[in-house]
Amino acid sequence: MAKFKFLIMHGLKSRLLKKSFIITNIVLGLVIVGLVNVPSIIDFFSGEEEIESQHVMVVNDTHDDAFPLEETLLAHFNQAYEHEQYKAYEGDLATFDDFWETGDIDILLVFTGDLIAPDVDVYIKDDGHRNHILSNIQVFLNEYQDIQYANYTFIEAPDVGDDPGMDDETRMFIQGIVSILVLPMFILIIITTQFLGVDIIEEKSSKAIETIISSVPAKVHLLSKIVTNITFLIVQSVIFLVFGILGILISHAILTTTDIEAMSLLAELAERIPNWPGMLAFMLAFMIVGTLLYLCLAALIASIATTQEDYQTFQAPLIFLLLGSYYIAIFLPMLGLDSVVQVAAYIPFFSTLIAPITYATGVTGLMETVLILILTGAFTVLFMYYIAPIYRVAILSYEETKFFKRIAFYVKKAFAKNK
Repeated sequence: MAKFKFLIMHGLKSRLLKKSFIITNIVLGLVIVGLVNVPSIIDFFSGEEEIESQHVMVVNDTHDDAFPLEETLLAHFNQAYEHEQYKAYEGDLATFDDFWETGDIDILLVFTGDLIAPDVDVYIKDDGHRNHILSNIQVFLNEYQDIQYANYTFIEAPDVGDDPGMDDETRMFIQGIVSILVLPMFILIIITTQFLGVDIIEEKSSKAIETIISSVPAKVHLLSKIVTNITFLIVQSVIFLVFGILGILISHAILTTTDIEAMSLLAELAERIPNWPGMLAFMLAFMIVGTLLYLCLAALIASIATTQEDYQTFQAPLIFLLLGSYYIAIFLPMLGLDSVVQVAAYIPFFSTLIAPITYATGVTGLMETVLILILTGAFTVLFMYYIAPIYRVAILSYEETKFFKRIAFYVKKAFAKNK
């Protein structure tokens, strides 16, 4: 156990104390803080923000149908604003129910009965305007004739079924954002597998591996390399998280010390992606489990290789698996091939990057995503179990035959030895 801890600590120190690691994280930290505050930075330099107008239609079917109701109400609605935020809708509706499917109208008010105390059907797409609209209607009624109250009926959007699904605009937004969030996972997995491969090849090419294996079993050496790189991955992720929190604090400071009304990028994501806590939890879980799987594959390839050039050539399958899963996760949903993406999410080497995106976009549900995570974890444990004997044979061998012939030889030797 002491030798195992020594190998882990030595590997971490040699990596975390490098100047390149420190400089890289400083640069990446500045980038993360900047990305979190992109909306605030844009608003800070763009000057006054243009207010988006709300298009309103007012239907006067009361006894006093000659009264200019729409014009009067719009004047009340806009009193609190410097600019004309509420404008009359210039179009027409065949039926009032068409309001929900007409994109360029935001508020519909239908007045019936006596205008002194009317019945008002309220159609509104953004409930954030509801209180403002209702309070100004009451102000108008007070001015029109004494203190009377309207009877309001709030018309809800029609029910489209138990599972309406995700609208195209929201789906495209989530796909774009999650694809960006998955990119750090892709980069971190590449970095950790590269580090592991380089470490093993350096020890093997310098013959230092013979001294190490004479002191500890090959299985312990393999586990120490994997644990070292998983620990490095966690440390690097925590550093990124700290920079993200720092970016949020800076964003909050900007919002409280200036007149800028922009939200931070993370706040916008939280509003647009309701299941973001689960999505982030799955991303972290799949990153750890998936990285462990790819580290096992990288260790196997590095043990079979004899030189750095050898390893760079042999690691092509690993890179292709990562790139393939990343491209499947990004492009196939855009083509509407959800069923293909769903199947790919069950393939362990693909699920690391694909499963978080399928969960975020609704292609797979909570229980199905949990099942995929369990299957990926089980496959990872099984894969590690079967490569350990091959690693023990290959790590001290310097065969120069072709790659697949070399693998076949090591597999045969490893499992023949275990019988």
